[in-house]
Amino acid sequence: MTSPFTPQLGTNYCPRDEEILEIRDLLVEPLSRLKCIRNKITDLQKSIDELTKERDDINAYVDAHKALISPVRRLPLDIIQEIFVACLPTHRNCVMSAVEAPVLLGRVCSSWRAISLNTPRLWCRLHIVEPASFGPRSASFEEKLVQRLETTKTWLGRSGNCPLSISLEGSPAFRPSGGIQPIQLPAGFPPLVPGAVLIPFASRWQNITLCASWMALEVLSTLTEADVPRLRSMEINQRPDLMTPAMQWPTFTLFRAPNLTAFTFAGSQMDILDLPLQRENLTYLSLMGHGWGVLSCRIALEVLARCPRVQDCRLLVNEDNSANNMPGALPESSGRSLVELPFLRSLQVTSLGLAPSGIGRLFSRLVVPALRNFELRGRSNRGVEEPMFVDNFVMFLSTALSFESFTVDTQLFTRESFAGILGGLPTTTTRLSIQDRAVTRSGILGDDTIALLIPTPEHPGSCPALKELRILRCLSPSDAELLRFITARMTLPARTLRSVDIQFNRERQVDITPDIQPYVDGGLKVSTSYLVNQIPQTFSPWQGLADAPQTLGNLSLSQLQFA
Repeated sequence: MTSPFTPQLGTNYCPRDEEILEIRDLLVEPLSRLKCIRNKITDLQKSIDELTKERDDINAYVDAHKALISPVRRLPLDIIQEIFVACLPTHRNCVMSAVEAPVLLGRVCSSWRAISLNTPRLWCRLHIVEPASFGPRSASFEEKLVQRLETTKTWLGRSGNCPLSISLEGSPAFRPSGGIQPIQLPAGFPPLVPGAVLIPFASRWQNITLCASWMALEVLSTLTEADVPRLRSMEINQRPDLMTPAMQWPTFTLFRAPNLTAFTFAGSQMDILDLPLQRENLTYLSLMGHGWGVLSCRIALEVLARCPRVQDCRLLVNEDNSANNMPGALPESSGRSLVELPFLRSLQVTSLGLAPSGIGRLFSRLVVPALRNFELRGRSNRGVEEPMFVDNFVMFLSTALSFESFTVDTQLFTRESFAGILGGLPTTTTRLSIQDRAVTRSGILGDDTIALLIPTPEHPGSCPALKELRILRCLSPSDAELLRFITARMTLPARTLRSVDIQFNRERQVDITPDIQPYVDGGLKVSTSYLVNQIPQTFSPWQGLADAPQTLGNLSLSQLQFA
């Protein structure tokens, strides 16, 4: 549509009086056409609405009849049950929640509810969270506890005769600071969860994890090995309690369960050798936790010597005077024979304030021909030169004929002793993970350490079969040395390196991305992250506002990767 006022359209032009009359005359016909078009749209919209309703009615009719012939309606009961079981979480026990299976399955329809309630395998795994028992006693707490107990009974009651996997996250019973008192339940009130609902199902326990206070755990003393014939895995973590009486763990005869092969114990200071375990049956053993500061290396050796079939072991050790003199500790002069563990595949040793010489005594006695994965964690404030430790460590790993993976914390060593460890790793090592936590550039891990992993014409370097390298929280090596390591490894005739993951606690020095891009294109996975420590902007226009963006220099926190 043409108009004599086209040059003035979209401007701030103010028309004269005679132009206003002319504009009004120009709009008579367009306004009439616009009204006509609107009426047509209204009629068409009415037709569309009618067709839409008709379409929805037909869809509803079709969908309702399709539902009758849906394949899921004709699935055999056993297939539906298998599908339901496949809906359960695989990495943990089921929780008391309607947002996931098995409870969610019973909320779909009455038919599914009936199937779920009559499928015992859906209810044989349960995670129980005991209500917190602090503060003044209230009816709401008592109601919550009763509800939790009844729900647990109902849940496990649906499990038929299936073996049970149960985990309990109990309420702490210690007296915290601030005057908050634990709740005192009235006389005759239902007892805590283990005694109230778990003990009656003990004959079907298969995997049990109990993280609770001594009040909840002491009821286990009423059980014998005959009461838990199916028990295979047991984990006990006694919560800290300033008022805990001495637990008489040697009297807990359920530890002698005939099929118990996996045992985890933490949180209670005692002589582990007194536990009435059938250690010759154990394939998994974990003695970790805040209360295990008295497990000396000599006691650890004695424990391992009594577990000849162990395949996976985790130990927290601490060499101190009290540990050496406690009951069960072996005299320094006794039992210098080797401890052979022919089935041990994975070993984790965590040290608390232990000098390298202490760990060396442990390693000097072990023979582990099947060991594949080894983790050495912890830190020591007594990091001194320990040539004997390096020799013991190298001799220890030399007994592992198929060694693959080594994870280590550098805080246990000096730079020289750590270099000796890297240089002594078996040639079969394919995975190396180093946690540094360096606070200065002169830390344990430096360019000279990484240089040990770089092959040269004269020497193949440490770990010639290395496939994966991971270093966490380091200030060194430099970006240039990292590039030299990658380049040297990727130009070997046999390119074994597959993955490099470095997390720096410093700013980027050199961008090595262009130099390693050809290797990345060839399949190498490289991940580098840098912690940028810059002073936040002082004069921000958002300063003082609740929604002010947080920045470090010119980068927002969301743009940074933190180790």
